[in-house]
Amino acid sequence: MPERLPIYINPERAVARGLEASGQFKLEKMDRLRERLLSPYGEVKVKLQFGAEGKRKYLKGHIVGEMILECQRCMSNMKMEVDHSFRLGFIQSEAEIDGLLPGQEPLMVNNEDLFIADIIEDELELLLPMVVMHDPESCEANVLSIIEEEPEEEPVIEDKRPNPFAVLVDLKK
Repeated sequence: MPERLPIYINPERAVARGLEASGQFKLEKMDRLRERLLSPYGEVKVKLQFGAEGKRKYLKGHIVGEMILECQRCMSNMKMEVDHSFRLGFIQSEAEIDGLLPGQEPLMVNNEDLFIADIIEDELELLLPMVVMHDPESCEANVLSIIEEEPEEEPVIEDKRPNPFAVLVDLKK
């Protein structure tokens, strides 16, 4: 198994050879993902395996590493461990989606080579939560203690102004 991942891979040839490859990706080179991460960006280790089951061709992968994000509750750094496996089934049209094997996500391929970094970046983006926050117990903001305090009762102020509709009561009689 090569210790360096190719930048581009022809999916048909990779499946025919049963290509297995592993290597590392620097997160700072992933433009879309970098917008949501904090420095130092670090890197992830990736292992890929191309194969086929019957006529269905696929790419299996495993990503391990960590990403540094900003907690939206306390605004401090938060490490997110990544240990993610994925399986992508090759399709050439949307009509083939129903023919994918269980557990496969579709990957549209045509006669062009695949840019491996895009696939890894897509998988990492799917792992990111919509709102990044520490567990409540480990968050520096300790927001839960503020919420759990009972609010002070506000004094009720009575309105002493005359009711403008009181005149209508006399007209009704």
